[in-house]
Amino acid sequence: MKKINEVSGIVGVSKRTLQYYDDEGILPIERAPNNHRVYDQQTLEQIWQILIYKEMDFELKEIKDLIKLPPEQKEIYFIRQKKKIENKIIRMKVQLKFISLAQCDKFPIRPEEYLEKTYRLYIEELKEKIKEEIMERAKENEKE
Repeated sequence: MKKINEVSGIVGVSKRTLQYYDDEGILPIERAPNNHRVYDQQTLEQIWQILIYKEMDFELKEIKDLIKLPPEQKEIYFIRQKKKIENKIIRMKVQLKFISLAQCDKFPIRPEEYLEKTYRLYIEELKEKIKEEIMERAKENEKE
């Protein structure tokens, strides 16, 4: 059995983080007779899992669920998380394209007032067009 100071040093997170995991029910910890938290090997394994799930960008409430699930049910979370990250990558690529346009002095032209579109709507349409181009290029790359 290890005390919180020792575990904090082993896993590389603060004592407060370990206490928070306990308080939130993510990592229920046994208590010694003096009411201090004590950690065993199984608890260290759970902390390892928590840190891995955090690297996958899961939220703590999702991690709390994941720890309790059998492997086949975890797969649903993994698929959903991969899709979430893929969508984030696409959004970031669109932003990169906007930056590239500005760098090359090809800043998108402001819409004319007679188009009866707000600037925001026009920007959203531009982003959608760029997204479609990115998706099309990705499909072409998959074929190669």
